[in-house]
Amino acid sequence: MQIKRIGAILLQEYFITVRSTEVIADVFFFPLVNVVIFGFLSLYLSGGKNNLAGHYVLLGMLLWQIIWIVEYSVAIGSLWNIWSRNLSNLFIAPLLAKEFILAHTISGMIKAIVMLVLTAILSQYVFHFNLLSIGILSLFVIFINFSLFAFSFGIAMLGFIFRYGTRLQAFAWGLVPIIQPLSAAFFPLSVLPQPMQYLAYLFPPTFTFEAARYSLTYHQINWQLYGLSFAENIVYCFICIAFFTVMFQKSRDSGQFARNEG
Repeated sequence: MQIKRIGAILLQEYFITVRSTEVIADVFFFPLVNVVIFGFLSLYLSGGKNNLAGHYVLLGMLLWQIIWIVEYSVAIGSLWNIWSRNLSNLFIAPLLAKEFILAHTISGMIKAIVMLVLTAILSQYVFHFNLLSIGILSLFVIFINFSLFAFSFGIAMLGFIFRYGTRLQAFAWGLVPIIQPLSAAFFPLSVLPQPMQYLAYLFPPTFTFEAARYSLTYHQINWQLYGLSFAENIVYCFICIAFFTVMFQKSRDSGQFARNEG
């Protein structure tokens, strides 16, 4: 693995980001709009008897941006090269798939940090909610867990797209929002019906969101919940990396990799 090649993909990502209205809208503008909407909703809910409900909603939206932005960068980053018919050119060069994916993951994490800082400042001064009230250490663990999940989900979607073509490209941005309600992003897990709770336990973000709400309520870190999330994330990572490796190789062997740009 070469740092120079990873740096080259990061440079390409930078130029795509700053020069693409679509990326700016998807990664920065629309998440900001979502935070504003949920911020006003949190103000309304905080005016009732249970002001924690409002804080839970805004906390969930702030943290959800980590998953959305990292997954978007991993999955959509490759699609930009497919749409511009440049993906094959990249891999003619001595570029490894793991270098390509790692660069997009790093890019997504950088964007997520930038967006998290911006929305945290907005929440503090407009909606009177301090994201750091859950604790800096807790926020760090949340970021790692969500980034791992977003990476796993993103490369799984890439595996489908590389193997079966761009007719499945909507998976890159269309499937991850389904995880939002199933992982109880905005409300306690106990709100879900019992069968859906069992389903929610299959997703690592569920435990992380629960731990984040615990930190917000009790100002303590629930290491058990974070540990369960991390353990599930490791399993997801191994499975999704293996899946992507198989799909990527089958795509190249069958010629679908080159046909994706047709």
